[in-house]
Amino acid sequence: MNLSRALGATTGVPWRPVALLTVSGVGLLLVGAVWRDSPVAGTAVTVGVPLLAAAAAYVLDEAADEAVAAAPTSLRARSVTRLVVAAVIVGLGALALGFVALRSGSSAKAGITVQLVGLALVAVAASAAARRRVAEPGDVVGGALLALVLTLALSHPLDRWVSLFPSEPDLRWGGYVALWAAVAVASIAGLWVATRDPLD
Repeated sequence: MNLSRALGATTGVPWRPVALLTVSGVGLLLVGAVWRDSPVAGTAVTVGVPLLAAAAAYVLDEAADEAVAAAPTSLRARSVTRLVVAAVIVGLGALALGFVALRSGSSAKAGITVQLVGLALVAVAASAAARRRVAEPGDVVGGALLALVLTLALSHPLDRWVSLFPSEPDLRWGGYVALWAAVAVASIAGLWVATRDPLD
């Protein structure tokens, strides 16, 4: 069986950064689970989640963009095939966050999965929009997303209204879940528009 035929549209995914960021993100989440009583645990989770989202930003990169654009397969169909890779990344992250919740004894920790989904959708929507001008937007989108999330996690600019990164069950999880769910819905709408074929 031909490997490139089996992989289909995912053949052009830059697997090295995707694998590196995914392994790093899952590794940090597992560090947070193993050393749950350490101050490092919260930081590991805070950094691990955006690393996984940054990995998702790379799945739409296409080095051979001009050649692929001439293929009869639509942009949306190629994008959906590649989004399966992003779904696998999110699935691995969700499993690791489930382990974090299990080890910490707090099911609220599993709520961080909503943030992971929201950030991953932001990453792929931004990559899809940037792909109209740049064939490989993963570096820029992933780096910008990581920098933005870490800046927000350190500065806490919205804490008066909503906790972007709550860590304890008694914090405002309702607003947190609503915020990241809204981010996810807006990103899905942006992704739908960005993956429309130019001639449609």
